Amino acid sequence: MNLKSLAIVVLVLSLSACKANQGALDDYIDDIERQADRDVVALMPSVTLNVRSYKAHQMREPFVLPQEAIVSTPSQHNKDCWQPAKTEKAGELERYPLAKLRLKGVMSRNDKVSALVQTPNGQLIKVNAGQFIGVNNGKVTKVTAEYVQINEPLPDGLGCWNQRKVKLALK
Repeated sequence: MNLKSLAIVVLVLSLSACKANQGALDDYIDDIERQADRDVVALMPSVTLNVRSYKAHQMREPFVLPQEAIVSTPSQHNKDCWQPAKTEKAGELERYPLAKLRLKGVMSRNDKVSALVQTPNGQLIKVNAGQFIGVNNGKVTKVTAEYVQINEPLPDGLGCWNQRKVKLALK
């Protein structure tokens, strides 16, 4: 069999495989429209809003707290709760938030463990227990072979402070 007769056989077979839909086009359109009508879901009823007009001199300003909320807010200098001691920011690591610092290594000498912490600009700084770290006056409480534990004071928004423990771990 030569190439020309092979091409004719392939052409005849491919054309005989093509069979168009023999049904009427109008019947097909009607069938699709019936399916579309059946699939429509009823809409939820619309919500009615209670509209009030704003009278500027009779009501409080909309962006000012109500008087009851202002009176019930405790003073910012509540002496009954814990307040962190004021410290001077002297260390290099006290300029960065803890989320930006990375623990890169741990060293030990004579049973004293130190850590290497990397700043966002790539500088490595040696850290020991008792040092301050982070912008919120966090204090390194423990240095182990796997992590550095930090006690960080955070304001609660009402004038008091809470302590949270943060770990910088080796990755």
